[in-house]
Formats: sequence, structure tokens, C-alpha cells
Amino acid sequence: MIDLRKLEAFIKVYETQSFSKASKLLHLAQPTITLQIKDLEEFWGIKLFERHTRKVRPSKAGKIVYIYGKQITRLLKEMGKELELIKNEKRGVIEIGGSTIPGQYILPKLIKKFKEKNPHISLFLKVGDSKEVAERVLSGDFDIGMIGAIFKNKELVHIPCYEDEIVLIGPSNFSKTEIELEEIYSLPLIKREEGSGTWKKVIEILQKKRIDIEKLNIVGEMGSTEAVKEAVKEGLGYGFISSLAIELETKLDLLKIIRIKDVLIKRKFYLVYNRLRKITPLEKEFIKFIKNISDLD
Repeated sequence: MIDLRKLEAFIKVYETQSFSKASKLLHLAQPTITLQIKDLEEFWGIKLFERHTRKVRPSKAGKIVYIYGKQITRLLKEMGKELELIKNEKRGVIEIGGSTIPGQYILPKLIKKFKEKNPHISLFLKVGDSKEVAERVLSGDFDIGMIGAIFKNKELVHIPCYEDEIVLIGPSNFSKTEIELEEIYSLPLIKREEGSGTWKKVIEILQKKRIDIEKLNIVGEMGSTEAVKEAVKEGLGYGFISSLAIELETKLDLLKIIRIKDVLIKRKFYLVYNRLRKITPLEKEFIKFIKNISDLD
């Protein structure tokens, strides 16, 4: 029999292409991870990784083990949930992935409200960009996700659940409250990373308004909403972020919302789940709860 822990170690090494990164994620010593992979290689009698380069690269056999290993771990996870439901219908675990804005500003409040009605259900929330969350929902790492973009994948179900406005922010001493669209070219802009649903929506709307994205004055890239806000506060440039993320700073006059004439950037947030994976009754209940609730306060 294959030790599941060794298979999980292999999967993490495969996905991170690093023994050290895998050891940190699994909270295990690196020699332990190395030994677990060695045991698997001895069990099957074939090398799973090529180690002659700086990066750990999977062998042909390693790619096969990864494909089946992911399916095995996913099925065992689903089996555990099904058995837990049989033991106690009101108990269970839901693992949720949230892109930056839902993960920081929407889902914590929703989870709190859901827990008040369902105290015996455990909900675990992890935050990443929209692309990462979508990928991890498809892979089975997350049961449900909430993201700010639609990804073209037949396996991914998108359910619209919230609407948000993306606004341009600048330092509090900026002289204008509104600018003409063409003025956007003269502003030093701080963009989000490519996987960001916020940045994806900004580009979509600006292109519809015939703005040449290549001519924008991009001076930096940040990996989170908080990083964008701090960069703007420090005078590094201007950025586009969710209106949900700027409420406190505008009240304290730390940052300023700058309207763009005749431009309104609205985007929806979507609940997502994998169409090919069986949705548990608890997950259905959580999805129903989010679709019905409207007050986040």
C-alpha cells in the first residue's frame, strides 16, 4: 500500500518544483520530504524527478504519478466528507478559496453569519488571486471559490453573487476629484499582477473606451490590494482597487477616489465550483446561503 503522506509530499514537490518549498508548506523537514520521495521511487522502481538541474523537474513517470495522485487524494478527501456526513449530518468541513477582495472584505463576514446559523460546520478560507483560486477549485484543493473574473473552462461553474465598483485612487492631496479619460495616460499607474480579476476588469473597460493599454504609464506592479494602497500613500503612483477596500482610508482622508469622466468600472463576483465534482449537501447549503443573503453589515 502507498502511504498517503508520501504521495502528498510528492504532489507538493511536483507543484512547487522545490523540495524546500514543499517542506515549508507541509511543515516537514526537507530531509523527511527527500526520504518520502525516495521511498516512492524505490516502491515503483523508477525515478520520479530529474535532479541534475537547479529546479526539480518531473520525469515522465513523475508526470503520470502526479495525474493519478491528484485524483487519488481528491477521492479520499471526498470519501472522508461523505463519511463525516453519515456520522453527523450537521457536521462537516468546507474549504473555500477567495480572490483578494472577496477573501479579505466579503467572505469573512459571510462565514461569520453562516457559522452563527451552523455552528458545527468548519469553514477554512484561503486567499489568492482569481486565477489561482479558479485553478485550485478545478484541482480539488478548494470546494468552493469566490472570484472576480470569468475563466473559460467547461468544468468551472460561475454563479454571480455580488457586484463591486473598481475606482481609481490617488494621494489625498490630489487637486481634482474627476479627470478626463485621456488624462489617464499622464498618470503613473501601479498595476496588479496578471492573475488579478481587478486588473483584468480595468483593462477590459479601458479597452472598450478605446484606451491604448500599451501607452499607459505603468511604473510598478503589486501583488495585493494592500500593497497598491501603501504604494499610493507613499506617492509612487495611482492605482485601481475595489471600492470595498478603500472605505476606511477615504474616511480618514488618507487616500482619494478620483472619478474618470463617463467611465464606470463595475464587476461581478462569482461563486465557482467544479462541475465534475460531487457537491455535498453542506456545500449546497453554503451556496444557497450566499445567493440569498444581501446585507454584509
